Amino acid sequence: MKLIRIGIFLCVMAAGFFPKAAGQTADMKKSITPGNDSLVHVAYRTVGKQDLPGAISILNPSEYLDKNYGTYPLEGINAFVGGSNLWNMGASLVLVDGVPRDASDVIASEIAQISFLKGANAVVLYGSRAANGVTLITTKRGVAGKIKRSVRVNSGINVPKSYPEYLGSAEYMKYYNQALKNDGLVALYDDATIGNYASHSNPYEYPDVDYYSSDYLRKMYNTHSANAEISGGSERARFYTLIGFQNQNSLLNIGEGKNEYSTRLNVRGNVDLKLNDFISTYVNISTVFNDNRNAVGNYWNQATSLRPNLYAPLIPIGMIDGNAAESQTYASTSHHVIDGSYLLGGSQQYLTNPIADAYAGGHNNNVNRKFQYSAGVDIDLKGILKGLTLHGQMGVDYANSYATSINNKYAVYSAAWNTTGDTITGLTKYNKDANDGTQNLGNTWNDQITDFNVHMDYVNTFNLKHNVSAMLVGAGMLRRQTGDYQYRTNSNLGLQFAYNYDHRYYADFSGAIVNSTKLSASNRVAFSPTLGLGWLVSEEGFLKGSSAINRLKLSASAGIVNTDLNFNDYYLYDEMYTQTDYFSWSDGNYINRATSKQRRQNTNLTYAKRKEVNFGVEGSLFRNLLDVKATAFLIKKDGIPVQNNTLYPSYFSTLYPTSSFVPYTNVVADSYEGLDFQISLHEKIGEVNLIVGAAGTYVATEALKRDELYADTYRNRAGKPIDAIFGLQNEGFYADQADIDNSPVTKFGTVKPGDIKYKDQNGDKVIDERDEVMIGRWASPFSFGLHFTAQWKNLSLFVLGTGSVGGTGVKSNDYYWVSGSKKYSAVVRGSWTEETKATATYPRLTTLSADNNFRYSDFWTYSTDRIDISKIQLTYSLPKVILNNSFVKNANIYVSGNNLLTIAKNKDILNLNV
Repeated sequence: MKLIRIGIFLCVMAAGFFPKAAGQTADMKKSITPGNDSLVHVAYRTVGKQDLPGAISILNPSEYLDKNYGTYPLEGINAFVGGSNLWNMGASLVLVDGVPRDASDVIASEIAQISFLKGANAVVLYGSRAANGVTLITTKRGVAGKIKRSVRVNSGINVPKSYPEYLGSAEYMKYYNQALKNDGLVALYDDATIGNYASHSNPYEYPDVDYYSSDYLRKMYNTHSANAEISGGSERARFYTLIGFQNQNSLLNIGEGKNEYSTRLNVRGNVDLKLNDFISTYVNISTVFNDNRNAVGNYWNQATSLRPNLYAPLIPIGMIDGNAAESQTYASTSHHVIDGSYLLGGSQQYLTNPIADAYAGGHNNNVNRKFQYSAGVDIDLKGILKGLTLHGQMGVDYANSYATSINNKYAVYSAAWNTTGDTITGLTKYNKDANDGTQNLGNTWNDQITDFNVHMDYVNTFNLKHNVSAMLVGAGMLRRQTGDYQYRTNSNLGLQFAYNYDHRYYADFSGAIVNSTKLSASNRVAFSPTLGLGWLVSEEGFLKGSSAINRLKLSASAGIVNTDLNFNDYYLYDEMYTQTDYFSWSDGNYINRATSKQRRQNTNLTYAKRKEVNFGVEGSLFRNLLDVKATAFLIKKDGIPVQNNTLYPSYFSTLYPTSSFVPYTNVVADSYEGLDFQISLHEKIGEVNLIVGAAGTYVATEALKRDELYADTYRNRAGKPIDAIFGLQNEGFYADQADIDNSPVTKFGTVKPGDIKYKDQNGDKVIDERDEVMIGRWASPFSFGLHFTAQWKNLSLFVLGTGSVGGTGVKSNDYYWVSGSKKYSAVVRGSWTEETKATATYPRLTTLSADNNFRYSDFWTYSTDRIDISKIQLTYSLPKVILNNSFVKNANIYVSGNNLLTIAKNKDILNLNV
């Protein structure tokens, strides 16, 4: 706060240091006029497209929304903007109208522009919080003139591409017997029992529950959305308003599942007022209400774990023996008779289940509400100095969420059958029906953000050639969420000087004095300097007038941004004590807790630093047929804090009680280097207008320095990609006991023929963690996209494709790692046996521990390389002659499909959501 006050004082005082020179002032009205596509929003200001610094990309949704309609603002962004992932450095700072918010807080229809600030020179004015890049979303504003109205309505159906495939009851029993045999145990299910389940002659006595069948699920679910925009006003007062609504139901088609829905209502109002010739102000208000209703219990989660033969979900009342009086009483007095014909099934072990929950368990409502307010003032100080302006903005966001629920208790029944299996001779009741209708309230959560900034700008042109701008900015943020004992704070002072000569030669110095309470008082303040240069080569004599190169601009920037984003907590510089393990005596009547030290003090802990150099090129070629933009970058993140355990003796840390005398120090370093690009081609062939665009980003990462001390250098994380996956290398399956005896000893439990055999990397005849090597990387280093538009008269076709190359996935959930009594998926059909050892694709099944098989290894990895046809939209614009003399000026009708095709070697895995 002290820094902010100093910054405001400096902003006011700075005006006195600028001479009152006679020059041309930049057109301030133009700089704030909404809807001007030649202007680009960057940190705390707008600049003309021709003067845009390097390492910044922009997107104007209004240019494509009619042909590529969607609600999420960043949908398919990889096809339009190179570097939209902000070079994979981590979670970026998302600002909506200058205030930290989520991209999901807005829909595409209300956005005027999205700016992706990638380079250090582009983000530094936002201080330490922007070190991973900034996604700057600017919403629409009103334009003086006649009131404009726009309505969009969308309705669609959504069909699952695939479901998890689990074994039915009979097949499960067969493979479970196989697992028992592998373990040297007696089979649990005899052939007659398996046959009864396989015949499906009585699914109530011999259940075979498929949670993904049409018995419980719809074939598709629906989505609906609509939004209305109204804007207009005068030179004195302008407004923009949007009201949007979205609704979606669910696939579940039983009980309360039929009533499941998710709704979103959002309202925005942006107002601009011109108070006089010197002062203008604005107010932005947005509210977002999300309401989700769902049946009690997590149907989808339980569907992945409950075996098909455990119980019959429904018990038919019509099959109860008329002489079974008690059972008949159960049927006549139950609160939950399904469709007038069934009781809820279960067992002593399964007193609840997802199907019964959906019918009788009640429902949950999750409510999330956001109120977002920001207001600002712009003052023209040309009376003091021509070109001098003062701007201030304050935003207050408040969000809260809570859950209400009605939780009913219900009875389930287990049936006893006669010998022929056609009559229920008795029911055993578990639990009781108790629908008290009480509404429960819980899961309350609050989040409040207060964000403010003030900056003084100077913009002027001298002798029609020398364009000068300067800015002094002070900014701060306070945030507090439920459970926080203090505010999360961020503040910084920014300084920017920019000069260009005749819009040909550019120089920009931008820096920030950052302040973070995550560091000790002696190290909380640091300076982040950056420098950017640009050259419009096409204005030089040797290129001017060229038909091949219409515009060519080169840029370069370098800088250091101090950041605390890599600090996972406050007070890492300070020592910390905590309660840990306990001991008791007197048969547990008395208990004492131990107090341990978690870290040693280090008041010399400093910021991590983003050190960067980047080079950019942009231009138009062949009479503006082709637009290109590319940036190459080299970034080093240095001084990321960790407890540097390898620097201290092992006895500085203990496991019981858990304690450590090792301080946090600035140790870890990473590098990011790569290239992003975007290309756009505009051409007219006959009556057809074509637009073809492509974008891509390649990022190679490397862990430069880690806290590690491995005896085997191949285990070092340093020198590998930051997102490297480490695991064992497999050498197939153990063929027989002789193969096991002649192989290195594994430390991962007892192995048998059919288990995975691993490579002994260090030759010590032992398989353990020291044999782990890099087996892939999580992220894809290369992501890309392509968009295509063909417009003929009133008809347009839009195609969007995206893709990624170089990533690795690991099949590590329970769908693939099956052991013990877990539910069996289709993968076990390829399991190893003596008969299938030559063709097996899956290790032997076991009902015991499978530690050796189910650990990270290249046996379970797969390539995530993919190309997706993400969208195709066909749009027809109604001819003007039809709309003549009506209140409707333009009307479009379209049909579109999303997520239509995946081209990938492992598309079955990639399309599967367990």
